[in-house]
Formats: sequence, C-alpha cells, structure tokens
Amino acid sequence: MKKGGRLGQGPDDVKELTVLNRVIRWTDSGVEYEADPRQCERLLEGLGLDDGCTSTATPGLKPIIEQLKDDQPLDVEGHTEFRALAARANYLAQDRIDIQFPAKEVCRFMSSPTETSKAAMKRMGRYLIGHKRMVYTYPFQRAEGIDVYSDTDWSGCPRTRRSTSGGCIMIGKHCIRTWSSTQPSVTLSSGEAEFYGLVKAAGAGLGHQSLMKDVGLELPVCVWTDSSAALGIASRSGLGKLRHLETHTLWVQEKVRTKAISVKKVRGEVNPADLFTKHLPSKDKVHQLLALFSCEYQSGRAASAPLLRPDGSDGRQGGQPTGDDPLPTFSLEGELHDESMLPHLYSNDEIERMFPQIQAAPVQPNAEDWIPSTDRDHDSREHGGAQAGRDLGARGHGGAAVTTDRRKVVRRNIGKRGEKVSEICRPDDSMKIDLDQSIGSTKAS
Repeated sequence: MKKGGRLGQGPDDVKELTVLNRVIRWTDSGVEYEADPRQCERLLEGLGLDDGCTSTATPGLKPIIEQLKDDQPLDVEGHTEFRALAARANYLAQDRIDIQFPAKEVCRFMSSPTETSKAAMKRMGRYLIGHKRMVYTYPFQRAEGIDVYSDTDWSGCPRTRRSTSGGCIMIGKHCIRTWSSTQPSVTLSSGEAEFYGLVKAAGAGLGHQSLMKDVGLELPVCVWTDSSAALGIASRSGLGKLRHLETHTLWVQEKVRTKAISVKKVRGEVNPADLFTKHLPSKDKVHQLLALFSCEYQSGRAASAPLLRPDGSDGRQGGQPTGDDPLPTFSLEGELHDESMLPHLYSNDEIERMFPQIQAAPVQPNAEDWIPSTDRDHDSREHGGAQAGRDLGARGHGGAAVTTDRRKVVRRNIGKRGEKVSEICRPDDSMKIDLDQSIGSTKAS
C-alpha cells in the first residue's frame, strides 16, 4: 500500500492525490474532484474510436418506434464485448453525471444486446471524444439544509413504456448524490410516475439527514419537484378517489403533515434533475444544467492521474500526490428566476416569495371511525374496564386494569363460574393476590 500524503492547505500538505484512482485536488477556493481518466480511455479504445472521429454535442438520442421495430439482435460473439463496454460505461457514470442517463439506458440491453443499443453506445463514445474530462468544484461554503431535486420522465421508454426517475441531493452548491433509475412498474398517469419519483427523493433526503445526525449536524430536508400532480398527492390525507397508487408510498403524506420534510415547486426548465431522466436536446442545455452542479469541462490530464500501460493493462498507481375527486389546485409557478442559479441558493425571503411551499391537508377521519369520549376516565371505569373483564373472563384470562390519578382498580375473573375478585391498591404497591394460587384453589373446589 502506497502512502500519498495528506491533502490540505498546509505547507507540508499535498495539493493533489488519488483515492480509488479518482483525482482530488485542493485549491484556494475549494476542492476539485474528477473521475479516473483511464475508464474513459478504455471505453473509447473498446469502441474503436480515437481523436480523429467526430464528436457529438449530446451523449444520446431517444430511439424512434421505427428503429425499434426493425431492430436486430447482435451476434452471440458480440454479446460479451457489449456487456463489458456497458459495464465500463456504467462504472464511469458514477463520476460523470452527464452520461448517467445514457449509460443506464444502454445497460438495460445487457441481457439481449441489439444493433440499436450498440449504436447508442457508440454515440455516447463519440460524445466522450470531445468531453473526456469533467471536473466537479466544491467551493468552501456555509449551508443550512439538504435540498433534493426530483424529476420523472413518464412512459419515456418506447419499448416497455416504463418511466425513469432521476434526482440529486445538494448541500448548498455541493452535489452529494445523484441517481437515474427505471421504475419497476408501468404507471398509468404522469401524476403517479412523478409521485413515485418524489417518494424516492424524499427517502434519499431523509437517509442523508440521518447520516448528518451521526456527525452531529441537524439539517432540514426540502424536496423540489416540477409536478403539480405530485404536489397535490403529497398534500392529501390518504388516497381519496385516486386509483392505481401503491399505498406503501403514502408515508410521504405523513412526513409533509408533520413537517419532517417540506415540498416545493420548481419550474421544469431549471430543474437540475432533468439531466437524469431524458436525453437533452442540445449542447447548451447540457452545459446549463452542468453549471448548476458546479461542473465544467477541462482539457488535458491531471498530473497525478494513473496512466494506461502500453500492453493494454491498467497500471495501478493509486495513492499518489382526474375526474370526480380532483387534486387540489395549486398556483405555485411563482416568479421567474435566474436559470444559472439553483432555487435553494436564494435567501429565505426570496425563496418564500418565489417558490411557495405546499401545505398538508387536515386529517379527515372516516365516518365509521370511533371518536372517544372526552371523559375517558369515567368511560373506562363505568364501561371499558367491566366489559374488558367480562370478555377476558369468558376466555379464562386474567382481566383488565384501569389507571386513574390516585389509584389502580384491578378486576380479575377467576374460574369457570365467573367468580369475581376485586382489589384496590396504589400504583406502587405490589399485588396481594397470587393469581396462580387462586386459580388452583378454584379448580380444586
């Protein structure tokens, strides 16, 4: 194991090193982070692409129906090569948010590769020719909470009609976590798909909040979405007349009602999670969203980055320097804001004015629900305790206890004949009747 020194601002500290072959760099304004460049180089080498090939502006295009109808499976000999390249692209996508969605789409064909999936892989490689190096910037900052952005592309897959959920966790300007995943089931409405994306984002935010508590930081969680339907479902109490929703996802309603999380509306044009749910239409759109994550493309190669060996093996150099029951109507569009700035980075007053927060609906009990009386002690003594004693006595069990401010009344039903033995004692006194002995003596008699 090689020791590469300590990263920091001291005169004896190193300013650049590698951790798991990722490059981390200390600067005057913060910390920079970039992926292992060998993964990109290996991917291009496997695709047979070099610097002489033409680069593309975006990493992928959505296939049309005609392409999928005429799609042909790859030869069996090409399956292993395709899967190796798809796995490498998926590994690189952990550190390259600009190809996270295209890499996920390519990996969906790993079980049965086709010509269309191979073409999608090659287009992603051509994009990487002109964008080999992307650097995250983590400036020194002060942050007051955890902000989670969620987006969903409803029925985006033309083959299966499944939706894609994407999102990111931000602390200030720092991108902490991102995801792009295909939803497991086919959703029947955009509101349903967007709500499932909101549920995943809320769970990820609460999980990171728990992680922050382990290090002694109490941070509130705010979830942002561009779907009015998802906001409406999250602010309800129960399903109402909604259909086709998984009931185990309704825990979000309780979290909104108890203010464990807050949910706010963001315009779709400036939702950074848009990067993880669909192929973007232009180079400018890709660069606009990447700028929100403090990411930038750079040329050249990091000084401490590992090099590929001439024989084709990787050199290990780690450690170096609807309908009858409509959803609530929301007017949450708010004011237009700067597209180069994330919504949660505004001041608290500006956020309150520009991005209104949803309010949970009050709990409405069912008509069949039993509403307890205000005089609970009286009801319990006069009805509840005696009824419980009769019910338990009929089954041959012990009995029921009712606690008041000054004393405890214990009723016990003993024996098949229903003989009752009552005892009054204070809560801190021990029971003076041995139930087992009493039952034994009753049986003997």
